[in-house]
Parts: sequence; structure tokens; C-alpha cells
Amino acid sequence: MDNRIMSTTSPNSRTNSAVLLDAGTNEVEILIFRVGNQRCGVNVAKVREVRNTEDVLHLPQYPEAVLGAVQIRGAVVPLVDLRKYLGYAEDQEDHGQQVDLLLEFNDRLVGFRVQGIERAFRVSWKDFMPLPQGLGMQPPVTGVVLLEGGIITLLDFESIGAVLGMNGDVRLKNHGKTTDSASRCERPLVYVDDSALIRRMLEDALTQAGYCNIQGFADGQEAWDYLERIASESAAGEIDAQVSCVISDIEMPRMDGFHLTKRIREHSALQAVPVVLFSSLISKDNEKKGKQVGATAQISKPRWEDLASTLTRLLEQVIAT
Repeated sequence: MDNRIMSTTSPNSRTNSAVLLDAGTNEVEILIFRVGNQRCGVNVAKVREVRNTEDVLHLPQYPEAVLGAVQIRGAVVPLVDLRKYLGYAEDQEDHGQQVDLLLEFNDRLVGFRVQGIERAFRVSWKDFMPLPQGLGMQPPVTGVVLLEGGIITLLDFESIGAVLGMNGDVRLKNHGKTTDSASRCERPLVYVDDSALIRRMLEDALTQAGYCNIQGFADGQEAWDYLERIASESAAGEIDAQVSCVISDIEMPRMDGFHLTKRIREHSALQAVPVVLFSSLISKDNEKKGKQVGATAQISKPRWEDLASTLTRLLEQVIAT
């Protein structure tokens, strides 16, 4: 089949085709696909291939929503029935349109069976509406956006992977070789992730690593409002007493991690604060974007050990200055 992705610029987005080569624009390109009769989206940066459906090797130890595994260029890739995972009703008319969407995130390939591919749109993260927090069990959704008169749900594949056991273990070793636990506990950390599940995992990981003064936010805009407020309330040169480091996801509604990092670097009181991008989308291209906006470090999820050791190193530097 033709697996090329057709791209369309939304009315609220810049028309320059080179925009995705820039960092900090707060824009994203999403591929629209169907799960049953629902229109959903995924960040194009995750998409590796759109494939015709093929027979799968059944693996009984996998969760029910995992159809089994397929072999792609020598790699064994789990294949998830996305409609079954999300609990959507099966429509017999969709059977002839099914395709497998091969995604790469969290340092691994995962296939998702869907009911058709449309095209890609370039949109601003500002146009995405996050789901309300605190409403009980949160669906795996990054946000929703209105495109061509219809609502598109941007799925949170990172949370789906976590529920299916594909995100690794959060248990950490002790990384306090030179920074004692009391000092580490005092250092105020800000962590930002749109997924409630991943925020809980981040909080657990940071707590295990000895940090007790931590503050979480659901998107970049929420975090930026907080950082801007504490910057205005802090005396010159004392911002590190309020925030010693920011740990941020990249994909988030309203304001993504690249744009948040750029805003921090452009703010006179915040520009020296270390920013760690902790994302399932750390690739060569995204590493270039991270450097362009001034990220201090970039770590691919779910490398919890790398995150803990990086924090120890960065906070030792903060204490030494």
C-alpha cells in the first residue's frame, strides 16, 4: 500500500513548510486515523510506517488487547488492537479497511491495528484542549482539537504502553554519591507531563531517588504560569531556592516542552534553571531541537536511571555555584 503521509496546514498554523525544522514554535504535525468510527491522531514524529494487516503470532501471556507479535525487518513487534484496547464497538463494515500503524516511542517499536488512515495536519499546541483533571480514571488522551469541523482525539500512546507493561520498571538505585539525601530533599523540582499516569510514575521515581520538594503540572502552560509567578516573587539571583530544575515532557496541549524551554531561556530570572526534557520522542532530530531551545539534558523515556543520575549531576552543579 502507499504509506506516504499527506500533510495539510490548519488555518491557525503557519504555512511555512520549514516550520517543523525549527524548535520552540509550539506546533506539531499529527496523523489522523480511525479507530472504529472515531477519528484519532498521533504525532507524526512517532510514525515509522503504515502497513497492510498480516497474520500475527499469538502470545498468550500478553494482555487481551494485544493481538500477538509480527516480525518486521528482523524485529519482533507487539501488535495492539487499538479498538479493543479503547473498548470501542466493532463495526463489521470496517474489516476491509484495517491497517497496522507502526509507531516508535519509549525506545521501542509497537504496532497498532486501526480502521483507516486519513492525512496529516500541522496544528498549534495552543489549539488543543486538555481533558479536565480529577475526574476519576483518565482515558489515554493527550488532548482534543477541532479540525475541519470535527473533533480529533490525540491519543496518549505513552500511557497505553505503560498500562500494557511496555514502559519499563520505575524502581531506582541510590544516586546520592556526593549529594547527601538531606540536601537532595531540599532541592525544589518542577516536573511537567500531560499524562496523569506518567506524572504519578515520575513522582514515584523522584521520591525513590530522595526528592521530597517536588511540584507537578499537567502541561507547559500551567508550568510556565507557575514559573513566571515565582520568578516575579523571588529576589534577584535567588530563583534556585524556588526551582532547582525543570523536568518536562515534549508532547503537551497548550504549550509543549520545546516552547516551555525556550520561554525559560528567554526569561532573565529563569534562564539559568536547568531543564531536562524527559520524553518518549528523544530522537536525533528532536535532540537538535532540544539543543536549539537550550535544553540542559535530554533523556528518552523510560530511562528512569538515566534521569536520576542526570538530576544528581545537575543539582550538584547548582549547589556548587
